[in-house]
Amino acid sequence: MRHDDLLITLNQSATIKLLQAQNAPLILSFLYDQFKRGQQITISHPLLAEALEAYLDALHESYPDSYTANATYYLRLWCDDDHRFLRRYYVTDTDAAVYELTPDTERALSWVEELQKNDFIGTESRFLRIFDLLQEIVTYSTEDINLRLAQLEKEKAKIQAEIDQLTSTGHVEQYSQTQIKERFFEANDVARRLLADFREIEENFRHLARQVQEQRYALDLRKGQIVGHVLDADAALKESDQGRSFYTFWEFLISAQRQDELQELLNAIYQLPDLNQINATKSHRLRRLKRDLIDAATKIIESNRHLGEQLRNLLDEQNLLESRRVMDLAADIKRQAIHLVDNPPPDKAFWAIEDTPIIDMPWQRPLWSPSTTNNFATIEPQTATIDLATADLDTLFNQFYVDEYQLRRHIATLLESTPTVTLGQILATFPLQQGLAELITYFALATRDENHQIQTNQWEEIKLDENGRLARIPLIHYHKQTTVNP
Repeated sequence: MRHDDLLITLNQSATIKLLQAQNAPLILSFLYDQFKRGQQITISHPLLAEALEAYLDALHESYPDSYTANATYYLRLWCDDDHRFLRRYYVTDTDAAVYELTPDTERALSWVEELQKNDFIGTESRFLRIFDLLQEIVTYSTEDINLRLAQLEKEKAKIQAEIDQLTSTGHVEQYSQTQIKERFFEANDVARRLLADFREIEENFRHLARQVQEQRYALDLRKGQIVGHVLDADAALKESDQGRSFYTFWEFLISAQRQDELQELLNAIYQLPDLNQINATKSHRLRRLKRDLIDAATKIIESNRHLGEQLRNLLDEQNLLESRRVMDLAADIKRQAIHLVDNPPPDKAFWAIEDTPIIDMPWQRPLWSPSTTNNFATIEPQTATIDLATADLDTLFNQFYVDEYQLRRHIATLLESTPTVTLGQILATFPLQQGLAELITYFALATRDENHQIQTNQWEEIKLDENGRLARIPLIHYHKQTTVNP
């Protein structure tokens, strides 16, 4: 830490700007509540603006002279280049903007969270973790076969001694309640840090894509040079320590066996009676760890794929420029040829052809002929005798249709008392009468109205009929008809 480096960091870091901001209590508390306590990676603009407006109304009761701007103004301010507290972008399958935390905001929330007084600070598990890490480094950093065999024999002797003790005494050594809680809190803390680090990794991938664009426009590169630069940059990122670590983690995460093993461990841990008294707000991270890790890692992979899209766009643009260049050259040759027709060069042939040219005139092509149309008007239809007494006519008479107007009335009835309602809440009041067809119609109503939203990263279970059949569907929010400022 040098003086000049710290001076630049303190003046330019968005994390420091956030902690020094006049509205820092509003920003940190609101973003923590929505993204961390709400366990959301991204939130759409309508939902976040509505939540911020409600949060500001609640604060005005205690602080009437503070936070006088509206929600749209604050969100726009937090996303600009001078602040960079939130990242705002658009996804391909919807017209609504979405927000996510920036790495600087992740660091600010993590630091403020560590400032909170911790009622329980474990030292034993942390020291043992340091001891185990040092032991792993020594064990897996040697190429000496004899040393590795000696280490394995030592571990084997330790495991055999424990087996002998269990066999002879029948006593199982257990962790105390304090030791269990200590390791549980440490696992939650590591999970929190890991999920926060994903924002930094994703930012690195986006920075690489931005570098490709900047270098393309800064230098007049050809297609091969662009591809070479992208491949070199992508390989350098994957070969870096961070890239190797992430892709090794990704291989672990996409393994179905590893996912099942992780879920079984989490289920077993949350069934321990020693953890029943722990506040749910302090232990929610591990409960959703598997899903949060997959969502966060998938977002990084998508950012990396965006690099390929940038490459394709650059190549398409380069192809267009080269095509225009070829057309300009062809037009220039034609102009020169027309000029030479009237002003041929003296005693010089304009061109020479070694063989007889093949001439293909456009007028020699045949005219278009309409295709033959079959006419069945003169064909006598065949008749058949059907015995209606034995025919199955259930399909003909047992027809039904879903009344969309009635479903809209169900939604409007519940929205009279609340600004937003989920499909599960609607079906709790108005159960399904026509099964899956009615459920799909609710989906259609949500997709046709831009005020409604389907959350593809959240799910809920819907009861289809009285036989207990369930359907697991994305979470649908129906909103009142309101006008949101851009």
